[in-house]
Amino acid sequence: MKAKQNISKKRNPFNCIVIILTTLYIISITSISLQAQQPISNDFSRTGECLSYTIYYKWGALMPRAGDASLSFEKQDRGFRSRLLFRTAPFFDAIFSMRDTLDCNLDHKMRIVDGQKHVMEGGDYTMDLIHFSRQDDRNRIHTKRFRNGESRIDTVEITNQISLDMIGAILYLRSTDWSKSTKERIPVRIFAGKKGIDCFFQYESSEVQKTKKGINYHTHRVSMLINESETFKNPKKAITIWLTNDANRIPVRIRMELRIGAAEVYLKSAEGLRHPLSSRIR
Repeated sequence: MKAKQNISKKRNPFNCIVIILTTLYIISITSISLQAQQPISNDFSRTGECLSYTIYYKWGALMPRAGDASLSFEKQDRGFRSRLLFRTAPFFDAIFSMRDTLDCNLDHKMRIVDGQKHVMEGGDYTMDLIHFSRQDDRNRIHTKRFRNGESRIDTVEITNQISLDMIGAILYLRSTDWSKSTKERIPVRIFAGKKGIDCFFQYESSEVQKTKKGINYHTHRVSMLINESETFKNPKKAITIWLTNDANRIPVRIRMELRIGAAEVYLKSAEGLRHPLSSRIR
């Protein structure tokens, strides 16, 4: 029992995995301003799309399956919803069980309205609510957090930066035509907790990437750098994402460096795609 309590107080690597997938569905052409209350140009997905992933925890020569995740895009009464579901594998359930649901709600014009995150970690239930709006031509982000029914966070931030929640970051990446990109860094601010996090997206190269199922894809490799010092100096490369080099632009692999080891995410299946998966090498 003490071991579980000690683990819960430390930074959980599986929470980082969820951030990947949602910072993953892990993630606009630079001319698109995907800010609060501004529409996303959706030419990459359609209602009914569902992507399934297997997550591994790599530590030295060991690489056990850590969990499974799915990413979906659906129509709802007030617009659209992009949803991420994550659960730990049975082996890790015995160490630290996680059941996560993350939603990004958009209106009929594909403008981000709010984000929600529901997390069951061990015996604790946490709910994050993030509301996006515009105030004096700037982005206004209101974040609330409740843990086991008690209010823990209630903050408002106003910024000129491109502002995204986790799922919104994925949509941002997927709406980018990376074939036209340079290696210029794209600054964004991602909201996933008490305050926004300064990040950069940067195109790296085109390459062939192989999944765990032995399928090869033509991909664009994109990195996400986190600015921990909040000075935009010496940002740390945290995540590498391989997106298919076709009109779907789906993540086929994601790697996140952790303090101990790394998280590896691989595409397992893709259903309801809007375009042919022409990046797949036959």
